[in-house]
Amino acid sequence: MRNVNLLLVNFLVLICLVQCKGVSNSSNPLKIERIAEQELSISNPLNKDRIMVPVEIKLSDLKAEMQIDSEASLLLCMADSVIPSQLDDLNGDGKEDELSFQIDIKKDSNLKVKICKVSKNIASKYVFESGVHAQMGLKNGKKPFLIKDSIYSESGDLYKETMHHGPALESEHIAYRMYFDDRSSIDVYGKMHHRLELDTTKWYSNDEFIANEYGGDILFVKNTIGVGSLRMWDGKESQNIKATKGRYAVIRSRGPVRSVIDMCTMGVDGNTELLSRMMIYAGHREMIYRAYLPKGMNAEFCTGVRKIIGADVRINKEAGYISLWGTDYPRINHEKYPQVTVGLGVVVPKQWQSNLFMEDELNHLIGIQSKDSFIEYYIAASWNQERNGIQTADEMEEYMKNLSLGANASLQISY
Repeated sequence: MRNVNLLLVNFLVLICLVQCKGVSNSSNPLKIERIAEQELSISNPLNKDRIMVPVEIKLSDLKAEMQIDSEASLLLCMADSVIPSQLDDLNGDGKEDELSFQIDIKKDSNLKVKICKVSKNIASKYVFESGVHAQMGLKNGKKPFLIKDSIYSESGDLYKETMHHGPALESEHIAYRMYFDDRSSIDVYGKMHHRLELDTTKWYSNDEFIANEYGGDILFVKNTIGVGSLRMWDGKESQNIKATKGRYAVIRSRGPVRSVIDMCTMGVDGNTELLSRMMIYAGHREMIYRAYLPKGMNAEFCTGVRKIIGADVRINKEAGYISLWGTDYPRINHEKYPQVTVGLGVVVPKQWQSNLFMEDELNHLIGIQSKDSFIEYYIAASWNQERNGIQTADEMEEYMKNLSLGANASLQISY
């Protein structure tokens, strides 16, 4: 009987192997009918293995035959797999202009990937699970929110009228929102479990959500910088960037690989505009913040984290980061929302550092200098109730150290 059972097991294993092989062959990207293809060589200059590293490819940098139209799309092929990617229209002209994806890459190594131009019909067969979300809307009395892809205010202030006071985006780890007013402060939503939640909770907790271990608002911002907001520096304190001719926000992308939201402050420094872009990738805790400044704008900028009494604050001037671990009340209603312990951090890559580390009454700050009317830095947050998350000040600083290493050692791409 034992021999019969062993033969049966071997037979079932053989069937499984045959079936698995058949599935693999049918999904092999080499079998995909393609219009054109282009190979990219991606190298990691860092002496450290890296996982889920974002890659952004401007379509204008690809060969002429790789440009797409209404009948064609792009897939990203690596080895024998099609990996998750997405095409985005980031300038709002109705045409996709950037391809994004993520890769794992060993230290000091080089990786080959192929961008495949295929028909829209073939591309539609590849549906990737989303690890991010973006959300914005307007209040509607006691009725459900009016979900919007874009909103505008001539006064520049829709803080009280918008759902969760401004646009929000999330990964499975964390969520961020930017206030729709002159503060443009960035607030944080913490999670207990790694999942997308904003579509359900709309940012705020209630008894049912708490019972089911949903997260919620973990930071009291008010007039502080929150975490990673962009401000001007007058030599003594941080200053809001004021809109004199209106403000608008647009959701550029909701996933599956990344979510992107733009907030534009109009009437800065005269009639010019300052565009702020928030971006988060699936599987990541940090948010990328980019600012596109008016040409010739003469101002000093800063970012940072709000002060918390008794917090463990660690500043590394050489690496360009601030890391904070502290405990505070997240809301005014202390009885319903008890104190929480949070981690807050910002990293400014070397090319945008002004080498100034300062503070004002409410915030720990790091100076920023623009380069070619552009700024980029990274924002991170955590809380100690996240399962398998950051639990101590040491772990928060270690995260910021690694974030700084990656921010200052971009992947090198050859076409």
